[in-house]
Order: sequence, then structure tokens, then C-alpha cells
Amino acid sequence: MTPSTKKDPSGLPVKDRLLATAARLFESQGYAATGINQIIAESKTAKASFYDHFSSKELLGREYLAQYGRKHLALLQMMMRRSAHPQEFIAAWVRLIKRQNRSGVFYGCPMANLRAQVGTGSPVLAGAIAELAAETIDAISGYLRQFYRARAGTPKHSRGVARRIFHVYEGGVHVWRLTGDDAALDDIEPLCLAILDRDCC
Repeated sequence: MTPSTKKDPSGLPVKDRLLATAARLFESQGYAATGINQIIAESKTAKASFYDHFSSKELLGREYLAQYGRKHLALLQMMMRRSAHPQEFIAAWVRLIKRQNRSGVFYGCPMANLRAQVGTGSPVLAGAIAELAAETIDAISGYLRQFYRARAGTPKHSRGVARRIFHVYEGGVHVWRLTGDDAALDDIEPLCLAILDRDCC
């Protein structure tokens, strides 16, 4: 039987409604603390409809991560296209994080949060998270390589530079999560700029 694509009054197909509800709950209260029954109840979906689309919470988690990854990479690429130089891209990225924090919808890095919660219990999710992290680093690396080559320069080990920028982002966000101190988010931009100044100029 083909899973139903029937829409609810909000206009969302059942699968999209389940994913939207799961994303909200996974990000606000955590993957481990979110059960299938809560997702079903808050999405106003019949249990049978849930299992038409997802045979397990793990597969729902993988689909959520894939959806998040597409949006995350598209957002990074958009900021890169709109930035005149890497320093401007870093500033735009940090402004976005701070804006999300001020609006109360920033819960940290979804892929890092999910990875911390699944531990060794889900090789499927762990592998998908590692792949998305690598894709993020590759996107930043490709941007740096393209930018500096266009200006008759070559960044030293652009993937290593991108990895260090990603380290700073993840580290700043984690320190913010651990301490609740917004100054940890303020640290991200100057530390990333120092990496660019040292390794790309």
C-alpha cells in the first residue's frame, strides 16, 4: 500500500507534518527525550499513518537529518554567494546565529546535539551525521579555494582551514550551551578571522 499523501487543514501532507513536528521536538527538547507517541499526538496524526511513512524513530531521525542538512547547506551556500569575501561570510553566519538566539529558536547545532544523544546506539544516524559534517567542511573549503584562486592566491590547505573554522563554530556553540553565556557566540567571529588571517593571506 502506498503511504497516504492526504493533506490536513493546514495544507501539509501527513509526512511533512510528522517531519515538522519531529524537527521542532528534536531541536527543542532533544532526540532522546522525544518519543514516537508524542510526535504522533502533537502532529495530530493516526499511529497507523506514522508507520505508513516511518517504520522506526531512527528512520524518522534520518529523514529529519537529511531535511535539515539540505536546508543547512543551502543556507551556507546562499550566505557565501552574497558575501564579497570570506570575512563577510563569517560575519553573516555569526549574525544569523545571534539572531536565532535572540528570537529564542536557537538550540545549538542540530547535528552535534543529535550525535551526542545517539551515542553508539545508532550507526545509521552516526554515519549520516558524520557525512553531513564532512559536507559542511567541504562546502566551506570549496568556497575558500574558489575565492582565493580568483584573486591569484591559494589558501594553504583550504580543507584544513575549513575544518578549523568548523571547529570554532561547534566549540563556540557548545560553550554557549554549557554556560549559557552569549559571549561564547561573540568569540566565534574573531577566532575564525584569526584563522583566515593566518592561513589564507
